[in-house]
Amino acid sequence: MSASCIICGGGLKPYLLKNNYVLQRCTLCGHICLSMDEEYRSFVDRYYRKEYFTGDQSRAAYENYEHDKPYIQANMRKFLRLISGFKPDGKLLDVGCALGFFVELSQRQGYDAHGIDPSDYAIKKAKKLVGSSLIEKCVLSDVSKRPKSFDVVTMFDVFEHLSDPGKDLETVHALLKDDGIVVIATGDTASIFAKILGRRWTFFSPPQHIHYFNRVNMATLLRKKGFEPVLWTRIGKWLSLRYVLHLARTGGESKIAEYLYRFVNILRLGELPLYLPVRDNMVVIARKKKI
Repeated sequence: MSASCIICGGGLKPYLLKNNYVLQRCTLCGHICLSMDEEYRSFVDRYYRKEYFTGDQSRAAYENYEHDKPYIQANMRKFLRLISGFKPDGKLLDVGCALGFFVELSQRQGYDAHGIDPSDYAIKKAKKLVGSSLIEKCVLSDVSKRPKSFDVVTMFDVFEHLSDPGKDLETVHALLKDDGIVVIATGDTASIFAKILGRRWTFFSPPQHIHYFNRVNMATLLRKKGFEPVLWTRIGKWLSLRYVLHLARTGGESKIAEYLYRFVNILRLGELPLYLPVRDNMVVIARKKKI
């Protein structure tokens, strides 16, 4: 296991055991992380396959990502409204673009939008949706884009999946133009919902989620890597009923949710929309600083 925090260098102590993985917590800044024994690229190739997007319980991820497109894009429109206040147009890179839904939405709003993702399954779907020239299969550290070529880099529900978020922020810094912005949406360990649920907080989901932040240590990392936060907010999310129950039965470890999930599927009620204002996430827009 790692001996020190990637943000502040503080010592790490075991925090909780979940899914047979030990999460460690920094004794100084509170950053929580999973120390992976498996080589990261090998893990990515193995883990982010079709099952990740289609409800396999071993993944504790999406129930049916493709069918939930209306809800996913409803949430993404909120991000676009935030982005447009800083960058109403320009070249945009969506990191972890999955099936390309945000790239498609951004194109419709007038952005020159591109996407990258390490999943073969997702990339094939994304290329079919928005065009193969706009999508690249890679992890962020291997991106082939030119330095200082993007106005906006987005990382929605991606930052927690990165093996080395500090190093990846350095890559983002290089990709952005001098006045560019990065937009990150991830879970907030200091949120009320996270504190109430504890280990049953569905965001505590190793091994897919490797790093867990709060606003303070996230700001520290951003400044350390050449960014200045200019906006913090939270959003409520639209989700399908089946997805909510799927999260509750997997990451939430709820047996009741398992029975309800089966019942809802029998009655074909899974697509019912739910708006969850739990706001256990944080969204930060940070502007690139010259370093």
